[in-house]
Amino acid sequence: MKRACVFVFAFTMLFAVCSQRALAGQAQDAVKASVEEVISVLRSPKQGDSARMDRLAQAVAKVFDPEELAKRTLAGRWQDFSAEEQKQFTSAYVKLLQKTYLRHLESYTNEKVDFLGESELAENRAEVSTKIVAADKEIAIVYRLIKKSSWKVYDVVIEGVSLVQNYRNQFAQILTKESPAQLISRLENMSSDN
Repeated sequence: MKRACVFVFAFTMLFAVCSQRALAGQAQDAVKASVEEVISVLRSPKQGDSARMDRLAQAVAKVFDPEELAKRTLAGRWQDFSAEEQKQFTSAYVKLLQKTYLRHLESYTNEKVDFLGESELAENRAEVSTKIVAADKEIAIVYRLIKKSSWKVYDVVIEGVSLVQNYRNQFAQILTKESPAQLISRLENMSSDN
């Protein structure tokens, strides 16, 4: 439970204030732009919970690649899903992530994000290393990005724990007993507001 709380806190801090000492890099610039937009929403006057969550979701969506995130989370099981099921899974998974993480952004209290640099993983992949600086601790966060038409995040690694790997393990266990349609139904139920 403690690890889950740290994961939620660190993921939430993805959207904290950027430091001014950032290094140049296109992938890093993409992450910074999203962070700045999210911070702008968080600092603006509240317009109602639903409208605020919609604005936060739109800001985050600009830097994340939902299909790449979904494919990497399912890994080899992606091919077990029909084209329609892949679309449904991607949509349900993104809604679950939004429900799970965006609400935690309300606890933002001006924590700082130091951008530590960008590393090339391959010709079209990069990592952006950051550090969340709070009053009582520092949390290492690495964003993994892929370049298609622009740089998009496909994984977040918080203190060594990968978002993709974490969900991959959970979904793999479910898929040993249930069909892709049943997993999608589970995700839809988990992300509903009921």
